Amino acid sequence: MSRNGWKLVLLSVALLALVSASVSAEIDVYASGVVQGKYLYNTGLEREIDVGDTTICVDYGASVADVRVDVDMVVGPVTLGVAYRTYMLSDKDYNPALVVAPPAEIKHRYVAFDHEDLSLRAGHFFTTFGHGLTLRSYEEIALEHDTYLDGVLVEYVMGDVSITALSGAATDDVKGTKYYEHVVSAARVSAPITEYAEVAGSVVQRSRTEKDDEIIISKDAARETDVLVGTELSVWAGPLSIVAEYVTRDGENPMTLTDEIQGHALYASGTLSLGGLTLFGEFKDYEDYEHYLVSPPTGVRDHLWTQMNRVTYEPYLDNERGFLVEGSGTLGDALFLTGGASEARDHGSDLRHWEMFGQLDWTLGETVTVSTAASWSKEYLFEAEVATGKFDEHMTAGLTAELEVGAANALEVTLEGQATEDRYDASYKDYLVSLAFYSSKDWTLIATAERTTSETETRKRWFMAEARKLISDDLEVSLAAGTERGGLKCTGGVCFEEPEFEGVRLRFTRFF
Repeated sequence: MSRNGWKLVLLSVALLALVSASVSAEIDVYASGVVQGKYLYNTGLEREIDVGDTTICVDYGASVADVRVDVDMVVGPVTLGVAYRTYMLSDKDYNPALVVAPPAEIKHRYVAFDHEDLSLRAGHFFTTFGHGLTLRSYEEIALEHDTYLDGVLVEYVMGDVSITALSGAATDDVKGTKYYEHVVSAARVSAPITEYAEVAGSVVQRSRTEKDDEIIISKDAARETDVLVGTELSVWAGPLSIVAEYVTRDGENPMTLTDEIQGHALYASGTLSLGGLTLFGEFKDYEDYEHYLVSPPTGVRDHLWTQMNRVTYEPYLDNERGFLVEGSGTLGDALFLTGGASEARDHGSDLRHWEMFGQLDWTLGETVTVSTAASWSKEYLFEAEVATGKFDEHMTAGLTAELEVGAANALEVTLEGQATEDRYDASYKDYLVSLAFYSSKDWTLIATAERTTSETETRKRWFMAEARKLISDDLEVSLAAGTERGGLKCTGGVCFEEPEFEGVRLRFTRFF
């Protein structure tokens, strides 16, 4: 058993002994959880095979069965949690989510103790300090992003003062048999200084060691260490709220010529609420700050529209500063308007990204709601393209209308269009049409069609039909068939390149 495994066992025994010694009343015992499953059968795959002296392409089908079970068992103040996952591939060459995992595994396991102002947790845990500048470990299941820590987390509330301390490890798979092992020790304290302000401070000590299952790497040559010290301030003054966070990063990096890491991260935001008008702004400044266990705010709008989300900018934490400004408000009784802009530059003032965005929501009577949005953005994707001024330019528009049909039924129609001129001077257009019918009988029927004029796409049209059924309050099943376009999916600054799909997809979710 690993060192962390023994640590978990010993602390579990200690927590259970503490409970049995301190709790004399009858203990409540209950369990809760969720089962999520997905089955894909993709018929649109190709592979090359050698036939004599020639190579030919053949079509084939392959499947993925992905099931996850999360269970929490509560015994008085003690919670035992486990996440079990199976990820079965019918063909090793077809792995759309690029999951590096055995066919079945205990993905997460932990034991926690909560009593009054004290919380203890051993095993896998997630945590965020402030806005994620000094530390953020979290899981985004849909994007296969999981930066859990394995160790011990302690949280204590002493009056108005909150204290968090932790020690844990994480593994970052890179390529093939290579991976990074991260070890973190950290502490954070927050306290109010008045009824209108709160301050916090944090210290994080980290090490990152490069390892390989097949190659022996010298620890001195592969180890990188750093220390982060952060301060936070939050202020509320009537309709105005302001938050600011600044972190310094100092360490040694034997893989660089200078043998030093000296970086920083600054984030500030403000919100002003004036009746029916809300103004919001963000500023970011990141330098030499890229790391597996941080996730600062992006300073870029997180779009819900499909085509806008596919061209979302991903921040460059080692050399970037920028801002986001937005305003929203009501116009009369039926109109709600949101608009804003964002920009990012490197520290040499070269532009990396800018976007203008606007959306109008309009309520027409009691049965019709219309939303329309538009964005215009430019992205300079690589260092060489920043220097030469090459960029991708996107102009996107969307329209959604929701109509009540009969008693408790609704029909939603979505139209999206996007014109692109890429950094290679190629121009093309993309179109998306979606119809969704929400039935009072807990049925949802969805049809989505897409088309492109891009010359780089082997397929020009896609169509997917899906049926969802809420069988009970805690069980939903969906079945989809057809073709689906791939592309970028982003949430909170984390992006995943989803591959194109052709075939059948089954999903289910069951709560208990």
